[in-house]
Amino acid sequence: MKMKQVGWAVLGGLLAVGLTACATAQNTQAPEGSEEAVVQAQDEGPAAEQAAVDEQADAEATEATAEQEAASPAPLEIVDSGWFASDNGMIDFAVEVQNPNHTVEATDAVIEVVGKDGDGNVLFDETIETPGVLPDSTYYYSYVAGSTTVEPTTGETQAAAPATVDFTITTPDGAWKATDQKLADVYTVQDNGATDTQFGAKEFTGTVTASENLDGTTQSRVDVVLLDGDGHIEGGYFKIVDTTAGQPADYDIYAVGAPQYASYAVYASPWSDPDAEADAA
Repeated sequence: MKMKQVGWAVLGGLLAVGLTACATAQNTQAPEGSEEAVVQAQDEGPAAEQAAVDEQADAEATEATAEQEAASPAPLEIVDSGWFASDNGMIDFAVEVQNPNHTVEATDAVIEVVGKDGDGNVLFDETIETPGVLPDSTYYYSYVAGSTTVEPTTGETQAAAPATVDFTITTPDGAWKATDQKLADVYTVQDNGATDTQFGAKEFTGTVTASENLDGTTQSRVDVVLLDGDGHIEGGYFKIVDTTAGQPADYDIYAVGAPQYASYAVYASPWSDPDAEADAA
């Protein structure tokens, strides 16, 4: 009787091991997008096979895109811009920059600002370095440009307001790097509105929260972009704030000499000072 019990116990154990091995084999999945996944899916039915084929095609397309963009990235684009002349003759401007690439970041992009008078004569030509521009991302940059002179007899600051201002953005050769980081959905901005100060300036306040430290930075720039009635950029102001991932950071941006605007929007992006990085290198 005892021998029979032992025999059944051994047989039951072997059956359990066999079933476990079978279940393990069935649950072992090949990597998505691989040829092994396609072969495995063929045993699971037409729908699974087609899904595996699609995943493999997507993986191959992504790899091909990465190789192509690494060899020849598409240039950054300025899709909107605007400016206005301040009382001191300088201009406050803002530009909307897009990186159309899917896999590469522009690490040392340069914005060129050229102001001309009514006759086409160049009044100023400035270049401004920007931090990295991540792929599939839209950035907003506000800066000041222009040139002024001091009248020797009165000591007053003078400047000729430009009739036109043109903006271009370029990325030097070799200033691209592969990354899977994106700007979208990283920043949350709580706009607390704009108030008039006793000095005649507008004060924009609120908080900005970064869900992660993109590019390893611990600072963010906050840009207030002024818009006209059609939603186009009129100009802008910015401030650099210290940010810790997951924690809100306050900002207050003073807009001196701001023109009449129909609306405004607030944007945030990671910030690393290009000049400081160049000095460190």
